[in-house]
Amino acid sequence: MNLSSVSNSGIVASGGTISVGGNVSAEQHLHHGTAPGSTGSADSVRRRADVAVLTVLREEMAAVAEVLSRAPDHWVDRAYGGAAVHRATVSTPEGPLRVVATQALEPGTHSALIAFRDLCQRFAPQLVLLVGIAGAVRADVEIGDVVLADEVIWYDSRRETEDGPKRRGRIQATAPVLRRRVNDFLVRHGTLFQLEPGRSHRIHRGPVGSGNAVVTDAGSDIRGWLVEVHEKVLAVETEAGGLAQGFYEAVDGARPLRGWMTIRGISDHADRQKGHRDHELASRHAAAVLERLLPFLRLAPEES
Repeated sequence: MNLSSVSNSGIVASGGTISVGGNVSAEQHLHHGTAPGSTGSADSVRRRADVAVLTVLREEMAAVAEVLSRAPDHWVDRAYGGAAVHRATVSTPEGPLRVVATQALEPGTHSALIAFRDLCQRFAPQLVLLVGIAGAVRADVEIGDVVLADEVIWYDSRRETEDGPKRRGRIQATAPVLRRRVNDFLVRHGTLFQLEPGRSHRIHRGPVGSGNAVVTDAGSDIRGWLVEVHEKVLAVETEAGGLAQGFYEAVDGARPLRGWMTIRGISDHADRQKGHRDHELASRHAAAVLERLLPFLRLAPEES
């Protein structure tokens, strides 16, 4: 893959700008069946991957499937408990990168944690990426922007008192190896991308809040508390806390697992206007940034 100038089905990367166009339609690009040369056995399903991608919503999975469908050997494996697992090998300057992607059963941190553990058990990835949508909580983060989260702030733990909830948050950072790779990515590509000429969107990097409560109130105490904990919090979502906890519990004994992170397209402002109108747009943008980031994620065996 030539990173200085890439053009694939309406997605173009050139210098510091990513241009995204076209519609996401997984149905147009799925190649059902088993791996080329594979018998479809349980052993082939367990073949390890370098990167595992987890999505939750239909729009998120469709956008990721669109990205992986552009790899020459993309296929959909349904031997994984009947669920569709998209598999592909992506070319990178450092060699081939084996990628799998699937969809959690339902939204929320608990389902995300179960899906994370399942991915680690079946495919033994080095990295797990959560790709999808989020609601912005900072004024300069706009619909269509993409957030690369390097910290997650868990907002659900609390003690209920007569004076209101007393929150007991936890901040968990992504692994240094991923932070370094994101540094390289942003140096190479910059922070601007475009849906169409004349309309730029931005890639932001920073903390996100995560919990099972869906925030649809600009005056929510969750939003206020998050800003008090970290003034640069960018967005809120409902799955990253599960992955962060899963990684925290597993990393000592789950080699070759090295790290996790979340890539979130902004679909709303976590206020009363929150809805489904921009889910597809935000999902496409998150998947487009994933596509540009993947070539930076092939880790050498000695990296940690």
